[in-house]
Amino acid sequence: MKKFTFLIGAFMIAAVTGGINASYAQSAGPLSLDFCHQRVVKVYPIIKQKALYEESAGLNIENLDKNYLPQLEISGKASYQSDVTQLPISIPGIEIPVIDKDMYDLNLGLNQLIWDGGINKQQKLLEEANLQIWQQQVDVELYKVKERINGLFFKILLLQQNRDLLLSNKKVVADKIREMESGIRNGMVLSSKADVLRAQVLLINQHIAEIDTDVKAHYKMLGELLDMEIPVTTPLILPNPEIETTTFKNHRPEYELLSLNQNKLELSKNLVSATYTPKFSGFGKLGVGKPGLNMLNDGFDTYYYVGVGLSWDIVNWNKQKNQKKILDVKQGIIEAEKEAFDKNIKVLVEDDVAQISKYSAMIETDEAIISLREKITTTASSQLDNGTITSSQYLDELNRETSARMDLEMHRIQLSFAKINYLKTIGLL
Repeated sequence: MKKFTFLIGAFMIAAVTGGINASYAQSAGPLSLDFCHQRVVKVYPIIKQKALYEESAGLNIENLDKNYLPQLEISGKASYQSDVTQLPISIPGIEIPVIDKDMYDLNLGLNQLIWDGGINKQQKLLEEANLQIWQQQVDVELYKVKERINGLFFKILLLQQNRDLLLSNKKVVADKIREMESGIRNGMVLSSKADVLRAQVLLINQHIAEIDTDVKAHYKMLGELLDMEIPVTTPLILPNPEIETTTFKNHRPEYELLSLNQNKLELSKNLVSATYTPKFSGFGKLGVGKPGLNMLNDGFDTYYYVGVGLSWDIVNWNKQKNQKKILDVKQGIIEAEKEAFDKNIKVLVEDDVAQISKYSAMIETDEAIISLREKITTTASSQLDNGTITSSQYLDELNRETSARMDLEMHRIQLSFAKINYLKTIGLL
């Protein structure tokens, strides 16, 4: 059974779980990995961020649209000053008015943006680009959750397969004990031989209990991620995906996120250009003041004025050029990051393809080994019946056959896991 313990340890798949309260029970029937992936992208809490990001972007764009609406402002003031402007002349017969030192003004102002050089349009495009980036970041996090689900799913498959093999082993040993009981009663077989087999049954029961605990825990963790109650009796379907390894294309969400950030920088360059274009606006004011527009009228008077304004930063001392260069440099940094990421993915793909080939070849060898081990165990069983070998020697051969079967089932699961890893690596999980 040392081989059994080693095999369990050799295929530990790390999986970290999040805290999600289970909401309803899993319906009857087997559970597929594809269903788990589809389920988690619907129920995992982080998915709520997509709708919130969309709402936030929508509000920002709505505010940007309002930049072209008339802007109304009411303002007023009252002041007293120590001195006022006076004409330093005196004309006989003419009274030159003197402005009062207290002044008042209340007005309604209007500003209407006519053309902002395209800034508003570019800001809306940037807001949409930000939305795509935020939502892609959610997809990146969900992809990580899918990887955790893969780990739990395949660990359960391995544990269940080992349990089935142990149960099969236990049945063979129990049958052999029953065969020996008649010989023991008749004094033809030593009781100690059966005791060795009974000890083996106890050891198998111990391993089965250990596996049952682990299976229960992993089903619980998987259910938490999927927000479901999944009974431990729910069978899992071993995936057998069709893969195509002759061509390579990077579909990873992280790679797409880098491309979206590059696009945002390109849009930022357009915004820089728009910032330095002419802007036109209309304005007007309607009010009452003391004095009004006529400073020589010392009483309260109504007034208004309207006009058109132009703003154009015609000399920016190469600020526009430098700002674009900075954005070009940032794009270059991201491009280098994309190239490095792409190369790393290609390396992982090569390893995944090698693993697929390795386990495919090992399965063929396992089947040949099992065929031979079955013959050896059958012979050992006859030898035990005839008293030519001990119970321990028989168990050694039986355990070797069991280990060979465990190798085969583990390699089948590992082959499936390698294929899923390949799809995960290229971004098609």
